[in-house]
Amino acid sequence: MKPAQRVNYAERIDRVLRHIETLNAEAQPDTDTLAGVAALSPFHFHRIYRLMTGETPGETLKRIRLARAVPQLDTQASITAVAGAAGYATPQAFARALKAETGATASEIRMSPSIRSQVGEALRRPAHPEQPVTIEIVATEPLQLTALRNTGAYAELNAAYHRLFECVFTDLPMEALRGLYGIQYDDPRFVPDAECRAEVAVDVGGQAPLGDKLHAVTIPAGRSYRIRHLGSYDAMQPAIDYLYAAAIEAGETLSERPPLFHYLDDPEEVAEENLRCDVYLAVS
Repeated sequence: MKPAQRVNYAERIDRVLRHIETLNAEAQPDTDTLAGVAALSPFHFHRIYRLMTGETPGETLKRIRLARAVPQLDTQASITAVAGAAGYATPQAFARALKAETGATASEIRMSPSIRSQVGEALRRPAHPEQPVTIEIVATEPLQLTALRNTGAYAELNAAYHRLFECVFTDLPMEALRGLYGIQYDDPRFVPDAECRAEVAVDVGGQAPLGDKLHAVTIPAGRSYRIRHLGSYDAMQPAIDYLYAAAIEAGETLSERPPLFHYLDDPEEVAEENLRCDVYLAVS
């Protein structure tokens, strides 16, 4: 069952790859559309896609466009024409992208059949990422959080937590705090900072009064993959990638919930290199 589930995710990503291959030179992948092709939640899609292909959808499109352009360098077409057909506004932009991706210049590829063949073959397949570290599989208890929704750069979430504390602990004593949590719906490596959505949350046993700013978030009991991140809270994306890699490699079915962050230390009291955060990825 589990190996079959892993194949299921691979087939979903393969559908997306085939879809991207049909896009013309002017098209840009749309996350919601591609997630729909894969039948995955948008917050899962980017990470699963990257783990299985080693690249983002935008990088895939760039690679495919360059792969289509390489054979044209063996013709009498000008570099300008080849660049335009590949979706680049200028031959200089095309040349820089080709050099960065392959290590060879357009002139070298044009002049050498062996380089052209080698580069063309390399561009037809993505490079896969390294695989991860030790992951725990844990059973979690139900959790009732009091949360505030924030949209903006994740690196600026401290300000959102300050607003959350002002809202919650105006009515409650600090002794009511049982834990500090967060939920991030987007991957900031691929989503613009201004569009990154998050919940900043506390566990106060459901005692805080809700209103226009505060709402309840219920985390049901279940199984989760867990990793402990050490260091800056702004550098946790690789840890999340490791969780996805471990769950997918094990053939797990991901739940419809995004990763949950349990912050164990206060960055105002603990040195950055010693900060701890447990990251949970729920599976069905």
